[in-house]
Amino acid sequence: MYKIFVNLKPYLKPDIMKTFILFLVSVILSSTSFSQWSTNPADNTGLATSSGDQVIPKLATSDDGTTYVSWFSAENGNYNVRLQKLDVYGNRLWDEEGLLISSNESMTWLTDWDMAIDQYDFAILTFQDIRTGNNNIYAYRISPDGEFVWGDDGIALSDNEAFEAAPKVCVTNTGDAVFAWSSDDMIIMQKVAPDGTLLWGDNGITLSGSNTYSWPQLLSVGDNDVIMKYFEDSGPTWAPTRHVFAMRFDADGNNVWNQPAVISNAGGISAWTQIFPFINDGNDGFFIAWHDDRDNDMKASIFVQHISSGGQVLFTANGIEASLNSTMNHFYANLAFPEGDSDIFVYWNEMDADQNQRGIYGQKISLTGERLWTDNGKAIIDVSTVNVYPVAAGTVQEDMIVFYEEYFDAVSSSIKAMRLDQDGNFTWEGDKITISSVQSEKIHTDIGCLHNGQWLLAWEDTRNTDTDIYGQNIQPDGTLGPISIPGNPEIFPDTVICDTYGPYYVHIVNNTSESVTVENALFSEYFCEVVFPDPTQFPYTIAVGDSLVIEVYVIQGNNSGDGYVTDYLQIATPADDYQVVFFVNEDLLEGVEEKNGENLHINVFPNPSTGNVNFQISSLLKGNLNIEIYNSTGKKIRHFEIDNNSGKSVEWNGKDDKGNRVEPGFYFYNINDGRVSGTGKIILE
Repeated sequence: MYKIFVNLKPYLKPDIMKTFILFLVSVILSSTSFSQWSTNPADNTGLATSSGDQVIPKLATSDDGTTYVSWFSAENGNYNVRLQKLDVYGNRLWDEEGLLISSNESMTWLTDWDMAIDQYDFAILTFQDIRTGNNNIYAYRISPDGEFVWGDDGIALSDNEAFEAAPKVCVTNTGDAVFAWSSDDMIIMQKVAPDGTLLWGDNGITLSGSNTYSWPQLLSVGDNDVIMKYFEDSGPTWAPTRHVFAMRFDADGNNVWNQPAVISNAGGISAWTQIFPFINDGNDGFFIAWHDDRDNDMKASIFVQHISSGGQVLFTANGIEASLNSTMNHFYANLAFPEGDSDIFVYWNEMDADQNQRGIYGQKISLTGERLWTDNGKAIIDVSTVNVYPVAAGTVQEDMIVFYEEYFDAVSSSIKAMRLDQDGNFTWEGDKITISSVQSEKIHTDIGCLHNGQWLLAWEDTRNTDTDIYGQNIQPDGTLGPISIPGNPEIFPDTVICDTYGPYYVHIVNNTSESVTVENALFSEYFCEVVFPDPTQFPYTIAVGDSLVIEVYVIQGNNSGDGYVTDYLQIATPADDYQVVFFVNEDLLEGVEEKNGENLHINVFPNPSTGNVNFQISSLLKGNLNIEIYNSTGKKIRHFEIDNNSGKSVEWNGKDDKGNRVEPGFYFYNINDGRVSGTGKIILE
């Protein structure tokens, strides 16, 4: 049992060859588990199904499709923290049990915790445990290859005897992580650089006063600012007078606004109403929604507030009431704001006075504060004896999606979704889509934003003996299962760095609408070889939804070198050819010289560098040169294309293609003209 303290390289065909770049760490990806997103709501995808309870999942997805799922795992009488990495198809990329983040001693009951993902696809986790005997807050930064960037034990954000709980984290647009948590009667904030430096002093910034400050939430705005929502409570802890405020903090932790923005000081918010929907308005202000009983009539109402980037209250004081129907209860608000729209949408649980009958209602509110779906809102699901509970809302183009639970009994529920247009009408055939139809208890559902044409969900599920973590995707058309990339199979990883002989694995996943035939898979050089499939097994046909795993070893040798040579796995299909780049440590090779670069001479200086890096390139070949730079995870971060003039010099300013300065560390470069190439390592200090 547990308690929860929350209410949660030469080319075969250079004209058509496609090169993809992604990194592989063999120890991790050799155990990739193929369990793609299910197409069947009666199955779903098991994300954490080890023995013992797996609880309180957190989910975060980057713009390029990297997804992390983290959770608490009950093991040997302790709640350990684990992390799993998923590709866009739902395949687990690490060991089935996930990466063990922390086995430090935890309390026998858990508080809420948080996870975010930064611009470099690193996962940022924060939680509390009692490893020192005190209940303190810790943070970890995990790279896409599973490296513990902030050390095996993470960073201690606090070290005191206070009761500290429910930490939150957000990542600023410059890549720093900002944390906030409750510490007895005050809130503490800390900012951490990607290298683990504490930027707001050893003890962070505190928010305190004569009352109790609690339940912070964070929103990244501007280049390096954050807005924090928080409560100021007075009176008894079980029945506080709870007011809601917000403050914007600059890069150094200073207040940006002259005074806190008053979201609501009307009271009526219960001690168990803690986490509010809190979203950016597109101009670095925010919308926020909640329910309260400010008039003490034993009926809750939904309120929405809009605060500008400058801290001005834009809706009426204490918020706009979404429904004026005083005979009903209105609970559990969820917000959706289509990008560029002039209206904010709020959805909630509509209940009768005795809370025996429930439905889901919505309201459309203009930016001038007008209720547009009548004063009582619009019935999306009529009030009835069927127990429905809204979980989250999101947007797709101009439409909204609402996720909700529909209960079989007092405990077991299904998970469903509905897509609604700007007038509140259903857009999917059949109106609603079932995401999980299994009759089981489902709690602590976490839902990501729309990325790569899908929403992802993760939740606790009791369908098995123990509590497990299950997940599912849903696409904008209501389809479940792996997304389809028309005409092209998914091949990953696309770059492999070989510091051992192997094995290394390349996966070809057919998520197209037709079967894919692999005619052959051969290396262009003699540094690596395919050991499976056997060459006699080609051509190899991959059915729709299936995959092929190619096993590769480096050819053994005993030469000593001081760098890397490049080999290419050429994968040929009737429609197109692909390649995977292998960087092979010269220490592994025996008397084989690299064929690449014989007409390409490169001088890189300074290297190591604390600033800009210069490439002096001489080539006897004609045509343009491509310079590609990859970070330590194999992700391409910068691309140049230059005229191939003899003695050409190019300077890299240490920034990625988005203009962000990259972190200190090692990087790889690949310079090629489509026929020959040169490869090397850069160190930034």
